[in-house]
Amino acid sequence: MRFRFLALPVLCAAGALALQDSLASLQLTRETFERIVTGYVQNATHGLDREPNAPSIGRNAVQAFYALPEGSRAAVVKELGLAAKTLVMSPAFASAYESYIKGSHRAVNHGLKAAADPAEAINAAAKAGNFDAVEAASNKMMRDNYRKGVQQRLASIAGYDKATIDIMADTDVSMMDMAMPATAAEKARVAKAKAMLGEAKKQAASDLGRARATYKTALMMSAGIESEAQAAAGEDADKKLEEQRNYDRLLFKPNLKKKLQQFVAVAKTVDFAAPTQMKNGRKVFVSPANERRSELWKMLYRLGPSGTNAALSVAQAWASEL
Repeated sequence: MRFRFLALPVLCAAGALALQDSLASLQLTRETFERIVTGYVQNATHGLDREPNAPSIGRNAVQAFYALPEGSRAAVVKELGLAAKTLVMSPAFASAYESYIKGSHRAVNHGLKAAADPAEAINAAAKAGNFDAVEAASNKMMRDNYRKGVQQRLASIAGYDKATIDIMADTDVSMMDMAMPATAAEKARVAKAKAMLGEAKKQAASDLGRARATYKTALMMSAGIESEAQAAAGEDADKKLEEQRNYDRLLFKPNLKKKLQQFVAVAKTVDFAAPTQMKNGRKVFVSPANERRSELWKMLYRLGPSGTNAALSVAQAWASEL
C-alpha cells in the first residue's frame, strides 16, 4: 500500500514563494517534493531502530543543488526542511499516516492498553537476569500461541475426512503439551482432550460428523476454550491486541522525534576535513573507517558544513517541539 497524501498545506505568501524558488532551483515540483517526503516517512516505518537513510531526491536535483553558489545552498536546505516540517506536522498528513500504517502494518488504535509483546518481555527479563520471569513469560507465550492456533483451526475441522482425522489426531496429541498445563486441573483437562482425539479416530470410521464434533471439542478443551463463541471472541481480541501493539510501536511523533535525534547524532560526527582520493575512477575516503560510513554521513559530508548546519538547525528545533 502506498502512502497517499493530497497536497502540501497552504503556506503564507512569503513562505510559499520561498519554497517555490527553492524547489525550482532543484528542478523539483511541489508534487515531487511531497512524494519524496511521504516516501521517506513510509520507508522509515520499516526500520525504526536503524539510523535514518539518506533521502533520495533524484540525480537531476542533486546536480542542480551542487550547481548552486555555495552561499545559496544553506538557504535552500533550510527552506526545504521547514517545508517538510509543515507538511509532516499537518493534520492531513497525520491522517494519511494512520491510513498507511493500518493498511501496511495492521496498526490500528483501538484505545487498548496493550501489554508488552511477549518476546520483548522475555528479552527484558533475560537482560535483567530474572530467569524465573523468563520461564514464566516463555510458558505464557507458548500457551497463548497454542490457544491462538486452536482458535484459527476450528472452522477447518468441518472439512476433515477420515484420513485427515487419522493423521492429524496423532499430531495433535503430541502438540497438546504446548498448551503448557500447570495445575492438576489443567493437566487432567489436557489428558482428557488427548483421549477424546482417540475417540474421534474411532468415530470417523462410522460417523464422520460425530468425529468432527469430538475433535473440535477436544481441541477447545486442551486450550481452555469453553465454546466456539468464546473462541471467536478470543480471536477478535487477539487481532485487536496485535493491531494496538503495532499502532503503539509506530506512533508517529515519538518515532519522528527519535529519527530526528538520530539524524542530529550522525550530523554531529561528520568530519568535513576528511581527505578523499581517486581509486578505480571514483572518489573514496582515504580512511577505510570513513569509507564504511553510512550513506547519510556521506551525503552530509558532500552537503558541506553550511548545508549540514542548516539541516541540523531545523532538525534540532523540530525535535525539541515534539
